[in-house]
Amino acid sequence: MYKLLIVDDEKIEREGMAELISWEEQGIEVAGTAWNGQDGYEKALKLRPDIVLTDIKMPVMDGIELIRRLHTELPDTEIIVLSGYGDYEYTSQVMEFGIKYYILKPCDEGRIIPVFEKVTEEIRKKRGEQKEYNRKIKKLLPLAKEQVFRNILLNREISRKEYQMFLEEMGRSADQVRLLGFRNPSRRFDALEQFVMENVLAEMLGGNQIYMGTSVSEDVLFLIHGEELQKIEKSTAWIRAEFAKVNPQQIQTAVSNIGTVGEAGSLYTQIRELFRIGSMTHRSGLLSPEMYFEYSGNISEIFRYKQIWKAPDYAGVLFEVYLAFLKMELHKISSPQKKEICSLAYQIFCEEKKAAPDSGWQDAGEEDWDMLCTMTDLLAGLKGIDMSAGKEEVRIRQMLQAVYANLGNPELSIRYLAGEVLFMNEEYFGRIFLRYQNQKFSSWLRSVRIELAKCILAYMPEIKVSRLAELTGYSPDGQYFSKVFRGETGMTPTEYCEQLKNPSHGSA
Repeated sequence: MYKLLIVDDEKIEREGMAELISWEEQGIEVAGTAWNGQDGYEKALKLRPDIVLTDIKMPVMDGIELIRRLHTELPDTEIIVLSGYGDYEYTSQVMEFGIKYYILKPCDEGRIIPVFEKVTEEIRKKRGEQKEYNRKIKKLLPLAKEQVFRNILLNREISRKEYQMFLEEMGRSADQVRLLGFRNPSRRFDALEQFVMENVLAEMLGGNQIYMGTSVSEDVLFLIHGEELQKIEKSTAWIRAEFAKVNPQQIQTAVSNIGTVGEAGSLYTQIRELFRIGSMTHRSGLLSPEMYFEYSGNISEIFRYKQIWKAPDYAGVLFEVYLAFLKMELHKISSPQKKEICSLAYQIFCEEKKAAPDSGWQDAGEEDWDMLCTMTDLLAGLKGIDMSAGKEEVRIRQMLQAVYANLGNPELSIRYLAGEVLFMNEEYFGRIFLRYQNQKFSSWLRSVRIELAKCILAYMPEIKVSRLAELTGYSPDGQYFSKVFRGETGMTPTEYCEQLKNPSHGSA
């Protein structure tokens, strides 16, 4: 049994915690209570408790002075701090003594017991006690569990065993979760601030609705039940208001769409995008995807940032933008929404490049093709690719745009492009194209179409082969398309999809 000393000047709180909680079930004995810091200090020296639970604001001697003395004279005693909403500036002082366990007032058994479980586990570790736990949650210790969660968020490889244990612990709740994020533009949140956030959320949403909390870089993240946005907005508004009292720069809050635990990495991408968009649009309050677009996914799933930055030339950028528009077409996104997504994506690219947005986007037309060409030119410009530098560059740009404008046409050929679209000599077209792409037009066109098909299959594996063939410029019956696909990849579209279905969370 571990000995506990409770120090609180409020009799109701002190006696309530001593008598109403099933301490014996936790392997804890209430060795004594004290009504102020001085009384608590004297009893602590006499009783030598394993754990001291102390309030901060008390007469005679406050909790901070008590903690300072116990830290020096009873260094092996674990201390848990009772903190009220208004005690933020006081509790921040106790961090100097290595205090890491807090309970927010008003408190009940559901909030107290989990903290004491962590404390007694730490005592067991320090004393070298080894016990077998029957429940899986105790096999996956809290810190290890948090690390698994962080690895899922960052799309790092984890073992199937770790991932399965994490899912089993989550149970049915694993299928209906949101990710809630907080970001301080001026600095990272400290451990106490994260503690305050978690306790406020637990108070307002319910402790059983907060599954996991962690920090990644400058963000504090909570995996929560898929609550209604109105409840989440109320909770985050309270937190923003409290932080505004000590921090003149407003913190950002963002919430993802509802997803599964396995999709947490994608939900975190959504949170990061919302923070960036919020910064650019100067939006305050709770940021959510519904504020910006009817499409429920991430902009980074539409526009592949890394591939665009890696694109070696104008043709590579045009391929990526064309692919993005195909994805938006698959989701039946309206043209105004396409323009909004493109505008936000372009601003994100400018922010990454630390470049001022080009005013050219404001002149983009409302038609899909006008937006596609404008987006390609702007992104190429960010990469330093100037297709207006000379006569041949201008001609190549016209040729490439003509190809993609007609890519869905199964009859697309040099003859058609040169004679019917660009009104140029067919031989001249082939010669310039070969010099620019270092590949004959027919071979290049086939490779582009199959590469587009592969990208779409990776993005939407459930797409029908007939629809995929139509999107990439083949007959809708899909037979010839499947033959060409197999010739380029060594497998049919169905076999390629099966290959893509390998588990995404590491190996055994």
